[in-house]
Amino acid sequence: MEINPFIFRNYDIRGIVDVDLDSEKVEAIGKAYGTLLRKRKIRQAVMGWDCRTSGEMFKDAFTRGLISTGVDVIQLGIIMTQMMYYAQYNFQTNGGVMITASHNPHNFNGFKLGIGFSLTTGPEDVQEIKRCVENENYVRAEEWGHISKENITKNYFQDVLKRIKINKKFKVVIDPRHGTTALYLPEILRRAGCEVICLHENVDGNFPAGTPDPTDEKFMTELGKVVLDHKADLGFAFDGDGDRIGVVDEKGRILWNDVLVAIFAKEILERFPNSKIIYNGLCSQVVPLVITKNGGQPIIWRTGHSFIKSKIAEEGAAFGGELSGHFFFNDNAYGHDDGAYAALRLLEYLSEKNTSLSALYETFPHYISSPEIKIGCPDDKKVEIIQTISKSFKQDFPDNKITDSTIIPGDDGTRIDFSDGMIIFRYSQNGPYITVKFEAKDQETYTQRKSYVRKTLKQYPEMIWQDQLCVNLESLE
Repeated sequence: MEINPFIFRNYDIRGIVDVDLDSEKVEAIGKAYGTLLRKRKIRQAVMGWDCRTSGEMFKDAFTRGLISTGVDVIQLGIIMTQMMYYAQYNFQTNGGVMITASHNPHNFNGFKLGIGFSLTTGPEDVQEIKRCVENENYVRAEEWGHISKENITKNYFQDVLKRIKINKKFKVVIDPRHGTTALYLPEILRRAGCEVICLHENVDGNFPAGTPDPTDEKFMTELGKVVLDHKADLGFAFDGDGDRIGVVDEKGRILWNDVLVAIFAKEILERFPNSKIIYNGLCSQVVPLVITKNGGQPIIWRTGHSFIKSKIAEEGAAFGGELSGHFFFNDNAYGHDDGAYAALRLLEYLSEKNTSLSALYETFPHYISSPEIKIGCPDDKKVEIIQTISKSFKQDFPDNKITDSTIIPGDDGTRIDFSDGMIIFRYSQNGPYITVKFEAKDQETYTQRKSYVRKTLKQYPEMIWQDQLCVNLESLE
């Protein structure tokens, strides 16, 4: 079968509906995934999908492919990604399918594919699925798998809430942006004792208020204004499938998620001294500084939920987190990313310390930091561009620390650390775009670094500055 090879990314499969992915191709991917499962002697998988309008079609097509290989499917309905992971434990199966494109625009969809409890496919697995589709070399079972339907909402709620005790009644504003989390997060937070003000709470897979991406500064700024209007304690934003969050404090100020990585690391290290903490290369220098100051061992690693989870398991780390808002708690949870649990853990910590989010933030080293900036770039160009930038980095800043694929095997970015901040360029694993972030201790240096980043990117005519995947371009002006 002919299929766009670039939809098979390093850990997920993701593309544009009816362009890269139609019913026939989705069914083929279902067959290929089933073939992978059967090779590993896995004969059952749980399946959920987010609220995107293509979800029902994808669910039906993928199921047809999967059961044709002899794998039983437990359909869970429209759920958050973390509920799929939880269902693996609930039904004791290594197989898991989540149909979602996370924070991508509404016309995208794709798959997160489980190959173990809380674990998803890595690069080798995804390429094996790709080859299977291209060669149409599927397991063809004499007896097809069975389809059953289950509702795990009650069990998931109980499991999450039993792990948390919040000793204060917080007033929180949440914004699902019409995403799947509107079905679950208001109720979870209310059951945890919060007063909840929910924005854009009707579920609509077309995302009429904009793509639910908590790294989008416009999205977060709007949330901050509502927090101020309601005199709330803080605000939470969520992505389309609920495994990522964004946060603003009671002053309406955005706390980018690398700050949350530092907050969660501090909380864990107070209870588990000398623990290893994993973070990705997009994070601010505040993260290793806070980890080290609190007696932990900071380990920088490759961006991507699959890579971070694997590194946590390899190192026996207590926690890991990414700038994108994926947080992985390995102390009192399953170690996978769960936006609901992350929100509750933050509230629990604030209640234990009897402090506000802004007061806690003020105890950390301060950097002037850009948001995560995304610029469109064709899939067949982005790798070469980052490799070229890496060479320029080493020439322009020979006396500073460079972190790239020579330090982190297979890494997709190039980061330079100064004594007062950093710059990073990387290509995305989720779509055709490049991501950048930079920071400094003072405004003059920050402006200089911004100019350097903008000038560097403008050298490449392949960059697409007007694209639906672009986010936070204003931060380069």
